Amino acid sequence: PDKKDEMMRSGLLSVCLALGLGWFAGSTRRLEAAAVSPMRLSLMRGWKIRPVEKLGVLGDRFYRPDFDDSAWDQSDIRPVENPFHARYVLYRLRVRVPAAWKGRKIAVGFQGVDDDAVVYFNGTKLGEHQGWDEFFSFDVTKLVAWDKPNLLAVLADNSGGGGSGIWRPVTLYLPEEEKKKESADRGRYLRTLAAVPYDLVYESYRDNNWEICRIRADGSAPVNLTRTPDVNELYPHVSPDGKRICFSADEGQGKAKVRSVYIMNMDGSGRLLVARHARQACWSPDGKQLAYLRGEEKRFVYTDYATKGIVLYDLATKTHRPHPNADIRHLYNLCWSPDGRWFVATVHAGMGFKHAILAIEAHGKGVYNLDISGCRPDISPDGKHIAWGASDWILRRGELDFSGARPRVLHQRNVVTSSRPMKIYHVDWSPDGKLIAFSRGPSKKRLGHAPEIVGIRARGWEICVADATALNRWVAITSDGRCNKEPDWIPTPRSKP
Repeated sequence: PDKKDEMMRSGLLSVCLALGLGWFAGSTRRLEAAAVSPMRLSLMRGWKIRPVEKLGVLGDRFYRPDFDDSAWDQSDIRPVENPFHARYVLYRLRVRVPAAWKGRKIAVGFQGVDDDAVVYFNGTKLGEHQGWDEFFSFDVTKLVAWDKPNLLAVLADNSGGGGSGIWRPVTLYLPEEEKKKESADRGRYLRTLAAVPYDLVYESYRDNNWEICRIRADGSAPVNLTRTPDVNELYPHVSPDGKRICFSADEGQGKAKVRSVYIMNMDGSGRLLVARHARQACWSPDGKQLAYLRGEEKRFVYTDYATKGIVLYDLATKTHRPHPNADIRHLYNLCWSPDGRWFVATVHAGMGFKHAILAIEAHGKGVYNLDISGCRPDISPDGKHIAWGASDWILRRGELDFSGARPRVLHQRNVVTSSRPMKIYHVDWSPDGKLIAFSRGPSKKRLGHAPEIVGIRARGWEICVADATALNRWVAITSDGRCNKEPDWIPTPRSKP
């Protein structure tokens, strides 16, 4: 219950913003958009509510249209708080369905009911749902009364303790009409992305092997760059001149398995080993060095923060130099600032931090907590902004300020929010700073690890591209679900045909 309450609080800002600013974001996220539209009716106000510890005979009566609820409290549903802690919370709302919706499929959708829900419409049980933070919906087309208000009743069963009741948006909507609009919006945005001259690389699991692929910003012309059935290539990052890729490679089997850092040419040729027992490399701004994280143990582990120290590799001399700060531990997702002075990375259970996003002096010992929640940061090409995963369900950006005594992140705002169970991760700024690529997919674990971790298969995950200046204006550019993750933009424009 404590973890659940903490997650609820962390998602409140994104839910409130999404109520008024959503755009194209996929079928399970449509309820986070405008409160009222020709295809959607918000059901957040005017509920009759009754918290009880025991249902008794009330459980067999409260959902009936003729039940007298005049003595019940009336209240709105507020995503910013859930004041109930009773075992059961009963809800009743009367709503008129717009006459213009006649002849169309109609559904009622819930973004979250804590912990479980039983839903009724005009006295008929629509169904049950288990899961306190998941979207669910029911078809009410055949039950709608057009000549009088309709009764929507909900029994929230707080079986897990903590907060209880409806705590996220409830909406009556036209699912087929919204699907048509989403398809049209997606087509328009893909046509916009077709004019973007920058391509991306990403990792993808195909034919029982991890490969690095290249794709255009609109999802066209995908190419497998590696095609190595005995090596798993992961975590690609493109050099500043767009000619080479550094990446992680998992080689061997069982106890002999090892993760290493390599570089190769953009077409997959010229592969060169940089370091064994190493991971998550990034390029210096001038492309003359790599920074990579040394593995904490010689044995192979998937754990992303199992690292010890930063190492700088000079490509011309092929020499390795340890970072000045010898106390660096448990970093992951290292990123080098465009001016070459800073690294940003996530730390987990190391250096005195439980979990934090850090700014680290590239040529000194200074380590500073940026005081932003989440992980996996990326600095914009102009060095003025940072984007990161503020939670499993939120991508956020902010202004990056290195001018003071310590680095700060100012003026934060969300770029993408996602409905559970669809996680969003792995942000990367486009070379012009106008777009952000990311990966998105279901939260199902494998081998005991979360799907966002490097080397963990993530079936159903896709590469997506978002407008960096808007909220929830994004589109998936892959559609095969082949564990597509870790996108990285190629910083040089594609040659014109």
